[in-house]
Amino acid sequence: MNSLFKIPPGSPDDLTSLDDLRTRLISLIGKEFKLTKKSRTDGSNNRKLIAKTLEAYPLPEPAFEDGYEIIPPKKKGVPKILREFIDTYIVTSGKSYNLQVWNRYPNSDSLLIEYESGHKLKCKDVRFVLTKVNVETSKISSIFILTPEYIVERFNKFGKPTIKHQLLISKKIRSKIYASDDRIMFFNDTKKLSYYLKHDFTQPNDKMIEDPKANQILSLKLIKETIAEELIGSKIESADTKNRGQALERKVLELLGYSTEQLHGGFPDIPNQLLEVKIQDTQTVDLGKYSPQIEEVINSELDLTTRDVRYLIALTNPDTLVIEGLILAPGEKLGDVFSYVSDKSYKCQRSIPMSFFDSYDGKVVINPKYESD
Repeated sequence: MNSLFKIPPGSPDDLTSLDDLRTRLISLIGKEFKLTKKSRTDGSNNRKLIAKTLEAYPLPEPAFEDGYEIIPPKKKGVPKILREFIDTYIVTSGKSYNLQVWNRYPNSDSLLIEYESGHKLKCKDVRFVLTKVNVETSKISSIFILTPEYIVERFNKFGKPTIKHQLLISKKIRSKIYASDDRIMFFNDTKKLSYYLKHDFTQPNDKMIEDPKANQILSLKLIKETIAEELIGSKIESADTKNRGQALERKVLELLGYSTEQLHGGFPDIPNQLLEVKIQDTQTVDLGKYSPQIEEVINSELDLTTRDVRYLIALTNPDTLVIEGLILAPGEKLGDVFSYVSDKSYKCQRSIPMSFFDSYDGKVVINPKYESD
């Protein structure tokens, strides 16, 4: 495959439109495609065929070498045909097709590429090109151009991978926070949570392990004013990151007016305030079992999800153990600035009925209506 495809477009706006992609791929319908029955080989051959076909047309202008940053370490989860932000798949036979996406949660806001201009390309922006091959004739029978949003809306969410969730906070972002006036990166609460917030500080009556109550949840703005600014410059001493995290949690509880005798140990760390407390002295933050990247209901009474949970992340100096900066943000905002990663490779899967693919024989389609509806 041409090395030009390994360079991202100059801007998300430069990507070839879905309609133009469809027009350019029509020539592949009926083209011979010999299956080797080796999934990796067939997948590679399909990707090369798609790339070669697109190469015959004008490609998006490339990004300047110093004009962008690929966020995930080792380019994990970044689409193979990067210039057009496309991942390719090959569909053959069976009752259903198991779509597997490696190292990213497809329909999420997690960052993949960030441009110096401020533009961003996220997981949800990747375009899926699925090539259906007729195993009897060894010819391409149809091609599907699908977006992650369409797949989720039509066929339901991708399966949740069993992974250890991590958040990558780059040195570049740290430097920006340290250079700001208050050394705090701040975002307001989610719109849903805003209806349940309290905007004046009073000593809490409930225990910190109790579920949050409407009009008793301190707004992030109030938390910033009352405790976040107190944390900047303070020292969190302990032997390891886990114990420092617990020490920070106790300090936050104390500043909020809760008892510090016993920590919760669940998610979020301070349930009564829907607050997760993290400490970061390396490039990644361990998120544990739950991640805002995958929306899950954690409080059914108020219909609150992992996206509504607030995160207080203390950026500490690993040598001095002093808090040099803070991040205060609801879960839904983390993917706008940072990238979700995993220490191991993982895959997200979604089963699609083969009848869906059979409905469009001889066509190249974009997010089609399922004719069985």
